[in-house]
Amino acid sequence: MIILFTNPFGRDILTLQPGKKPKTFPEGSKNKRQTPEEVWKEETMKKNLAALVALSILLTALIPSLALAAAAPASGRLMLYTSLPAMQLNMMVDMFNDQYPGVTVDVFSASSEDVMARARAEAGAPQGDLVLGGGLSAFQSAEDLLSAYATPNAKTFHEQYRNESAAFTPIQLHVSALIVNNVLARELGVKVVGWESLKDARLTGRLVYVDPSATSPDAQQAAFVNSFAKSVNVSSPSAPSFVLNAVTAGQYAVGIISEEKAIERKQSGADLGVVYAKEGVAMGASYAGILSGAQNEANAKLFLDFITSRAYQQAAADQLHQRSIRRDVDFGLKGIASTKELTALNYESLALFEVANAAAWNR
Repeated sequence: MIILFTNPFGRDILTLQPGKKPKTFPEGSKNKRQTPEEVWKEETMKKNLAALVALSILLTALIPSLALAAAAPASGRLMLYTSLPAMQLNMMVDMFNDQYPGVTVDVFSASSEDVMARARAEAGAPQGDLVLGGGLSAFQSAEDLLSAYATPNAKTFHEQYRNESAAFTPIQLHVSALIVNNVLARELGVKVVGWESLKDARLTGRLVYVDPSATSPDAQQAAFVNSFAKSVNVSSPSAPSFVLNAVTAGQYAVGIISEEKAIERKQSGADLGVVYAKEGVAMGASYAGILSGAQNEANAKLFLDFITSRAYQQAAADQLHQRSIRRDVDFGLKGIASTKELTALNYESLALFEVANAAAWNR
């Protein structure tokens, strides 16, 4: 005969074999003879304890494997179509591969126009995965070639660049700064604070500039600087190295140049000022976008997330003096304005400003 005691809580059944008595304790013990229910509780606790120990051992063995599976290393290939300078591109790829060594990065490097032309020629069956570098107008005209992707890093971008398009992502800001030879400016009695300062007659023949298209892909930025330079009788642009050396040597008092070049020269110890025009700085951004139908879309997203991450953006600011698209990254250099301190020129309203001031600009 088998006697069954049912768990009053409905969780288990204890079976007692005939002739098997409940556990007893010595005479005089404080413990009393166990009832069948007490026996069931004790046996159940033992079973549960044994099960927990076994589960703990199993989880200890499985957790490393589960973690490894969840963070499976990226692998495969990634093809970049880019117009970025070699130094910037090499830094991007090297840092990316430090974190994702399993991804082989291939590069087609050309001008922004040639990059976009190749992407359009391959429309529908692209050989590239990510277009890297180029200005707003270039990406707007190629929007039909690109696949929508919103990097999680977008929430950290400066407000005006946060929601420009679902098809492309800003990766860097480009600012035109005024580099000033402080000694010569004092000798001339000129204080340079902005664009209007450069119209001072004492600076006639003392100005030099770099066409922003040499360092920035933003067409409006280049158009403004070239137009302004002509208005102050600087007829043609010069190479960045010439502008830096000529202003440093005192051959010219002021140069209009990309801020990264100006910062680099100032950091070398030269007595130069880097001025951000109080009326508003000429600035733009460069962008990246994933090609629609990309063969390695997952790696393209991974690369885009990486180059907009705080780690990469801070490294680019520190080592290349590039202004970040992120609000939480800045130069932290004395005499160099933070992005939140800058006012960007409004190019749309600037056309009216130019008409209204045409006479003054061409005196």
